[in-house]
Amino acid sequence: MRKIALYSIVACVAGVFVTQGFAQPRDLFAEFEAEAAAESSSTVESSSSATVSSCSAVFSSSSVPSSSSVAASSSSMASSSSAPESSSSLTPEEEYARAMAKANAERLEAIRQATEQARIADSIRRAELPTDSAMLAQDSIMDVQDQLLSSQEAEMPVTVSSSSEAAAIQSSSSESSQVPSSSSMSRRDLLGPVKVSKVHGMDEIKGKYKDPRKALFMSLVIPGSGQLYTGGSKFTTIRGAVYLALEAGLWGGWYYYSVHKYGKQVKKYKDYAKEHYSIGKYERAMRDLYDADGVNYSEVFRSRYLGSRESFCEAIYGDSKARGCYSANLYTNDAGFMNDFVNKPVSLGNEMEKVKFDHSDEVYSLIAGEAYVLGWDVVTDTKKASELDLVDPNASTVSLGSSKHQDEYRALRKKATDYADMQAWFFGGLILNHVLSAVDAALSANAYNKTLYQEEMSWYDHIHLDGGFSWFDGFGVNVQASWGF
Repeated sequence: MRKIALYSIVACVAGVFVTQGFAQPRDLFAEFEAEAAAESSSTVESSSSATVSSCSAVFSSSSVPSSSSVAASSSSMASSSSAPESSSSLTPEEEYARAMAKANAERLEAIRQATEQARIADSIRRAELPTDSAMLAQDSIMDVQDQLLSSQEAEMPVTVSSSSEAAAIQSSSSESSQVPSSSSMSRRDLLGPVKVSKVHGMDEIKGKYKDPRKALFMSLVIPGSGQLYTGGSKFTTIRGAVYLALEAGLWGGWYYYSVHKYGKQVKKYKDYAKEHYSIGKYERAMRDLYDADGVNYSEVFRSRYLGSRESFCEAIYGDSKARGCYSANLYTNDAGFMNDFVNKPVSLGNEMEKVKFDHSDEVYSLIAGEAYVLGWDVVTDTKKASELDLVDPNASTVSLGSSKHQDEYRALRKKATDYADMQAWFFGGLILNHVLSAVDAALSANAYNKTLYQEEMSWYDHIHLDGGFSWFDGFGVNVQASWGF
């Protein structure tokens, strides 16, 4: 009967441990199913308490030795603990203590293996999780492991029935001390090296945000640069290249026509005047007209044909009265001027080498007028003083003559003027290109930024279909299609 009672006690204790063993969560990643784990643990605890109560009933119903016999057996066990034990001389109490110590050791070893498996599984699992999710899962696993180890350490049976049982439990405790607790272990010790997966941001998936104001300013300074900065599509890049090409073309056209061609044309008409015009010849012809009849009508002659005399003299000498070129009394006290030009008439080119003109461009402009026609080398239809109608102050000005060289000279000057006027068109085109490119760049950057936050839709995604059936007042079918923006 005693053996049967002891065997019953051993079976009850083993049942308690088995029940408690199954009560522990076997999945270290139970943080994702916390509620289910809580319910299962409560269910297992209730079953454990039922098992313990049944075992208590067994203890009470079985024939347990008296206190005196237990004390005697305890003293005998204490005396025999110092001597080497043999398997044949073990008492039932000693067998029970050894079985209990062995169960505790196996339980601690299972905990250690479960922790190691969790670390390996978490390392594999963490390689597939993003950084933030991995950190959250890691913290949750740490909490579960702490709870598991703490609860298992708290539930370790500490009751010692004999010296042999104390020695077995002490050996199992020393063995379990080799397994580090969760409080003394770092995250790397528990989980091992963590492989963090790269999180791809929107900049890497679709592109970076483009500042519309920056794009506008860039294209305002250099047309097309804002479009090239924005990018995003070939069409935007092509537009940027077109704006940039227009800018280069406009500057190139301005330089070619308004600088290069204009300079060549100016040189051309100046060389033509130097070859075919003479200030000395002009002065001689005008003095002859004045001496013939103009002297009698000095004021009329001066106003009609010598109105720009002062500017003419100032363009040559810088001072209109220098060398007697201009005075109140026409053609008096001008010996110096006569010596420079009138006494020995030569071409304008030679005259410019002899006398350094102060404003030669003004001279080139004046000799294109009707009043200076007599200075050209070939003049036809010249008029006499009597044909100038100086008697009538209100009469119109009569042409002193005509010259095909003067006409050619005027044509050359007009072409040069046309080249100079073209720069207004080029500068207008440049300004317009800058403004249009800047506005287009800002709009392109804004449209590009919208694509970063919107999914691309094809044309058929914008089509919306709607329809229905009508059963009242006759059968009818209604189909409607619309286009959404």
